[in-house]
Amino acid sequence: MIENNIIQSLGAGSGIDSRNLVTQLTEIERSAPQARIDTKTELKETQISDFGKIKSALSTFQASVEALTSDEGLFSKSASFTESDALVPTGLGTDVASGTYKFEVTSLAQSQSLASPEFSSEDDQVGEGTLTFNFGHWDSGTFEGDADATPTTITIDSTNNSLKGLRDEINNAEMGVTASIVNNGSGYVLLMTAESGENNELEITVAEAGGSPTDTDDNDLSRFGYTAELLSDPMVTPTRLTQQQAGTDATLVVNSLTVNRSTNSVTDVVDGLTLDLLKSSPGEIISVTVSDDIEFAKQTTRDFVDAYNALLEELEPVIGYDEENEQYGSLVNDSLAKSVVGQMRNIFASSVTGLPEDATFKALTNLGIRTELDGTLSITDKEFDAAFKDNLEDVQNLLSASTKSSASDITVNSFGKQTVAGEYDIVVTTTPRKGAFTGDTVAQGFPFDTDSLSFGLNLIVNGVESDLITVPTDVTYDTEADLAAAMQSAINADANLKAAGATVTVAFDTDHFVMTSTKYGASSNVNVDSVTGDVDSFLKIAQGNGSAGRDVAGTVDGVVGFGLGQVLLPKLGEAAEGLSVVVGENATSTTVNFSRGVGGQLDELIDTFLQSNGLIDKREETLERDISTLEGEEERLDRRMSAYEERLMQQFIAMENILNGLNNSGSFLDNLFKSLPFTSSKD
Repeated sequence: MIENNIIQSLGAGSGIDSRNLVTQLTEIERSAPQARIDTKTELKETQISDFGKIKSALSTFQASVEALTSDEGLFSKSASFTESDALVPTGLGTDVASGTYKFEVTSLAQSQSLASPEFSSEDDQVGEGTLTFNFGHWDSGTFEGDADATPTTITIDSTNNSLKGLRDEINNAEMGVTASIVNNGSGYVLLMTAESGENNELEITVAEAGGSPTDTDDNDLSRFGYTAELLSDPMVTPTRLTQQQAGTDATLVVNSLTVNRSTNSVTDVVDGLTLDLLKSSPGEIISVTVSDDIEFAKQTTRDFVDAYNALLEELEPVIGYDEENEQYGSLVNDSLAKSVVGQMRNIFASSVTGLPEDATFKALTNLGIRTELDGTLSITDKEFDAAFKDNLEDVQNLLSASTKSSASDITVNSFGKQTVAGEYDIVVTTTPRKGAFTGDTVAQGFPFDTDSLSFGLNLIVNGVESDLITVPTDVTYDTEADLAAAMQSAINADANLKAAGATVTVAFDTDHFVMTSTKYGASSNVNVDSVTGDVDSFLKIAQGNGSAGRDVAGTVDGVVGFGLGQVLLPKLGEAAEGLSVVVGENATSTTVNFSRGVGGQLDELIDTFLQSNGLIDKREETLERDISTLEGEEERLDRRMSAYEERLMQQFIAMENILNGLNNSGSFLDNLFKSLPFTSSKD
């Protein structure tokens, strides 16, 4: 109502469109500050968008940097090999030592296969009870169990008492035995196949359910037993399990050394090299030559250079001049955005920190990689090719992270993200030591016939108590080393020690046995808790404590570090923090060089921009706050303009009222003059 009155009032007295005039005056008053706010807001929003483009471009470039520093980049290997249907290399890691390896496949690994007697149907009952599967090796009718393998027991009851129920129960146990039912034309046979290898053969013991089970006859569940007792009882017809194929190891000759493996996929004969054995071919020599893949390393480096140049091209419209739109980018004056490229150029132009003084290459220019006037990188092929051909290891050290120790008995185990590249002096003040137990002088001569003797002992290794350990007797040990090996094998087979990872080495030193923990440090020890039989009399090992191990101690750049076992760590907060150094028993000192290489430096730099709450995230947060501030300014401008408009309206209303009053006065005077005598009308 009031607004309508105001609108009606405006222009009523003057005839002027005062309402439109107020609106125009308000818009004129608003235009300058509004334009300033809009311009700033648009710039901030464009900058946020352009920082997003920078992050995307950096992520793409970082993938190329990571390819450069990965094992698959500069460190790739290539292999050539004799064409053969007996052996094929299928895997090649970067840790394979270059050289030529000669292989001969003399036998393949096989899986033991056991077949049941025939059944008329898959649903025929097999009997109830349990079957226990033990793993090991059959030798002339005697089963030798594998101490490292865990027996598995399955139960057959009324819910699964059938041939197919037994099959499913075996498969569901996931114990490394595969069961299948085969129709041989006259009946159904359960075929059980173990994993390949001589030591994966099966012994199957039966415990039948019921009042008076026999467990070893030809009926019910006993038909699925496979024990020495059953094997010694010949069958006229196959009424029990029969072996179709024995489990055997693959035999492979490697550079004249014969090795056995349980599978035909061999991964641990040559570090990093995987071989598939396809058939036995005695006398056939297959050569595999491994070498550094220089061409792949060169191409990886070229890809890196191309990726950097592509990064520059993508960033130029943002931080430089946008030729397409003929204007400068929104971040042309932003110091953070400009520093992205600036800091990378510094890395390319500078010597890499941490490389040894005698390093062949210290900067990209040494490889023929140079920065052009426009900032892009270029490659001089002659220098580039020669560097990779003649000094590949030095190229690798320049482009990716590397460590070097001046002493062979002190090695760098690892480094952390916080480790500062550089050179560090390490001084060992206390060498690491393993715990050991030393026996007394042994008078026994060798060969040593242990017939009728017994050797038993309980040990505490690294704080872990063993069960009673029995060293094999009733055998003749030809040498002290043979007996030491038997002792070591028996100790390390103990279940308690094995579960805790506590192992020992046993050696005969001059005239006594020494049991040594394989662990370094203050928690390393070998103590004899008790002995039984003839241990004290013949082995000269009695109850008692051995000598404890000790942790390494030393300094890194003059600052005392932290030692654990044989690992020496720098003090927290020091430049070398994160560096892990492995110290040998006789080590004294060394100089360690640690470099991140060009690739590592770039990766670290890019992380500072891209990581969560990193430099760009913080810059974007600042821009978002700036936009919020501008939104606040706009709200205040709205309120000010509303008040300004209201004030103008009131002023124009007042003017209209005055004019209206004057008009009314004029009308009054006109009427007054008309009423006076001797006056004439205006008409």
